[in-house]
Amino acid sequence: MATNAESSGKVSTINVKRDQTGGAGDIEAALAATGYGSFNVLLLLAALPVAWAGIFDTTTSGFILASAECDLQLTYFRKGVLVAFPFLGMAFTGFLWDYLTPYVGVRNLFVLGLLADSVLNLLSTAVDSYYAFLLVKFITGVLAGGPFSMVMAYLSEFHSPKYKPNFTRWGGLAINAAIVIPAALGFLILPVPLDVNVFNRRYNSWRIYLLVCSIVPVFGLLTASTLPHSPKYLVEVGKPEEALRLLGRIYSMNKGKPADTFPVTTLLAWENATPLSRRSFLETNSEKLRVACYNAKLLFSSPYLRPVLFLNFLQFGSMLGFNTMRLWVPHLFIILNNFDGQKWNKDRAPTMTEMLDRRMSMPADRYLDCPHFEDVCLTWKINVVIYQNSAIIACSAIFFSFLAGFITTTSFKKKSILLLAFLVSVVSSFGMNWAQSPPYMLTLAAAIIVTTRITGNIVTAMNVDVIPVPLRSTSLNVLVTVGNVAAVLGNFIFSALLDLECLVAFLGMGCLLFACFLLAFFPLKPVKESPEKPSSV
Repeated sequence: MATNAESSGKVSTINVKRDQTGGAGDIEAALAATGYGSFNVLLLLAALPVAWAGIFDTTTSGFILASAECDLQLTYFRKGVLVAFPFLGMAFTGFLWDYLTPYVGVRNLFVLGLLADSVLNLLSTAVDSYYAFLLVKFITGVLAGGPFSMVMAYLSEFHSPKYKPNFTRWGGLAINAAIVIPAALGFLILPVPLDVNVFNRRYNSWRIYLLVCSIVPVFGLLTASTLPHSPKYLVEVGKPEEALRLLGRIYSMNKGKPADTFPVTTLLAWENATPLSRRSFLETNSEKLRVACYNAKLLFSSPYLRPVLFLNFLQFGSMLGFNTMRLWVPHLFIILNNFDGQKWNKDRAPTMTEMLDRRMSMPADRYLDCPHFEDVCLTWKINVVIYQNSAIIACSAIFFSFLAGFITTTSFKKKSILLLAFLVSVVSSFGMNWAQSPPYMLTLAAAIIVTTRITGNIVTAMNVDVIPVPLRSTSLNVLVTVGNVAAVLGNFIFSALLDLECLVAFLGMGCLLFACFLLAFFPLKPVKESPEKPSSV
């Protein structure tokens, strides 16, 4: 057994490989000994509602815009702000959770986050104030960007390197499948003219829809309470014996053997380990903040600056296109479905911007002579097929982005699919307004959603290929933040332009995606590590 003690100024570690004769091993060796089996599957099933709650928090607003327009007095811009606010919460606070996790534990954050999320989602079904609804969506965004975004990282701590890549791929597919469910629930609930009295409060379709969607965080709260702390966390807080007992139970469930036959009998851990909760919170986190700032400064300097800007611009365009179109397509096509063709007297088919004109809709007939028509709230007819199409688009985005992950195994394939996807999104953005009929318009809108989802995934994969390991985590955090900022700005600007000049909203998105397409032609090679080394805590 070989040991190698290294000093970092804070705490030293023992790095050992598993001793085949003495039964001693580090955490990686112990995880490898547990294998893969029923425990891992049950763990994923228990964690799914936790991740799904975060996806619901950022998705459901897009499906209630038409139904809640009169109740919340929604204009185009107010709608854009409403769907953007969860991403605003994610962008502002996403980086803070890493500083809290070592002291609370990810599993405890899941429970606390889901408890708060359940209360907020139930509260959102009863509020009548637009600004109160915004506050609720902002706080749920904070939770979606924190505890709920940590699910895959938490699950990966139960898997050895042998199983981690495949589990990450298939586990990610199971988590992303959640974007289909809000559309499916909208298909079942929103078109139905419901009016139910709950505790002396009138609940119509969109409130009942949110009420049903709130079952997910409530169910997640129940399953999260059954989740264990990860073995890695237990070791880090100075509880190696508890970690060893947990690993024994995992081994027993996966292998069908008694826990006392677990081959690793001694878990090698941190020297002089003390529970993290006893350390000075301010001292430790000030050091973490210093390291994060140092690494970010290093990332935005030579030789990393060019590839970092390259990746972040592509990420910005991808996430703006994806999170703007997927949240606006249901509402836009409800308005298109309410278009009154009898009012159209020109000898050509109307464009999309002309069909989105409120005065050309059927609900506007009785209000056309009103002096303040723009302030009139229109009651839209909700067609069930809109939500059916949204579910199909969501399934397509999941399937094709998952398929692209299997195909993009080389840099050449990544570059080729990236260029093709951006080209399709550009053509779709420029062509959607003149597509002649709503089915063609919907096809082009779906193409934007699917292709920008694919480009976003490829950009994340390129980050792994290009940025050296010491700065890869920092670079990924920057990409996530840029993606959230893109979602906020995209929805703000898109909704504002729909109010002012509808055509510019679609052409502007096309121009941004065209810039991404041109930028994707430039070569991007792996960056050699700078002589100035990244810092670590």
